[in-house]
Amino acid sequence: MQNMKEHKKQILKFGFYGLLKDLRFFEPYMIIYFLLSGLNLFYVGILISIREVIIYIFEIPSGVIADRYGKKTELIICFIFYIFSFVIFFFASDFWMFALGMALFALGEAFRSGTHKSMIMAYIDKHKMAESKTRIYGLTRSYSLIGSMISSLVSIVLVLWLLDIKYLFLVAIIPYVADLILVITYPEYLNDRKDTTFSLKSFLKYNLESIKHTFAKSTVRNAIFNSASYQAAFKSIKDYIQPIIISMSLTFILFNSLSVDDNTRVYIGLIYAFIYLISSIASKNAYRFKVFGDSNTIVRYMWLLSGSAVIILSFFLNSLLAVFVIFALLYILMNIRRPMMVERMGDVTHPDMRASVLSVESQMTSILIALFAPLIGLLAEYSMSLLFLVFGSFMIFIFLISQFRTKIKE
Repeated sequence: MQNMKEHKKQILKFGFYGLLKDLRFFEPYMIIYFLLSGLNLFYVGILISIREVIIYIFEIPSGVIADRYGKKTELIICFIFYIFSFVIFFFASDFWMFALGMALFALGEAFRSGTHKSMIMAYIDKHKMAESKTRIYGLTRSYSLIGSMISSLVSIVLVLWLLDIKYLFLVAIIPYVADLILVITYPEYLNDRKDTTFSLKSFLKYNLESIKHTFAKSTVRNAIFNSASYQAAFKSIKDYIQPIIISMSLTFILFNSLSVDDNTRVYIGLIYAFIYLISSIASKNAYRFKVFGDSNTIVRYMWLLSGSAVIILSFFLNSLLAVFVIFALLYILMNIRRPMMVERMGDVTHPDMRASVLSVESQMTSILIALFAPLIGLLAEYSMSLLFLVFGSFMIFIFLISQFRTKIKE
């Protein structure tokens, strides 16, 4: 009974970590803030490039640091990067200050990705809770999505109440300090420190070993590519659906007392709040979908369902209801699939390399998004309907290939 209480307490901590981490009140308005601060779109693009390049460079090294020098230690460092970046964003007055803030923010992102998931995996392994993996991953992810929903709703109030958007960065420091303290309270064995002193030679050697482990073993390689390609496809598509919904929503003014700009900000917050709510419910209940088959079968069929939804979307771009329903459906499918893919990657990866492998997965997602982006932009410029038709067909093609490979193995 005591062990059960301890397990529930620690799993609750894992959940609240995600909830607090996603209280980024500034996120929906970050680009608006850059533009209001005097930066043009070219400089905004450079800031985004700085973020992606730094994340790309530090993804694998950060995973190695977590695996070799301590996962708790790395998360503590990541929150320090975040907090300093928020302070700099608040005081920034020129491009170079914004660039420094974005660089620190990117380091926080790189040091965070994969580390906490690998800690959850380690906890599950230590306490022999393998049969509950998808359920635990789904539950903790649902807390993160609830945090995003709360953030979206609270940001509406804050952006209308605060004197300036920049104060959203100061408010965001509060949950991040709380998350830093929460991580410190994690059991010390979850730090799982292999090396007590830093050695550049050992660090570089382990980087190479992690990459070799990731790409030399087919089960690890296939799991990572499956997860990264789906995430890249999802993230690429959703960014083109969001503006359609917002522009169509503006034909309905909810608050006559507010300006068009303020109504837009309210719409952004409400839309995201609803999306994160249904995503949280989907993630929390992902394990229930195993009644339809094993995880591998379900994640394969997500390609088919998602591709079909995107193709249907291409024919109904003039219907706000249809666009919104499919937008929500894609989020539901993503958040049913994600816990199963995390479980799959954990199962096929050596325990000492999980943070590194999850970092590789995140890095591969970024690479695929970068590869997709020019083609997607070109198609969108020509025809939004064609974009969704082509991309939906591509997703179904991946499903057919994966089905064919599965049949051959059988």
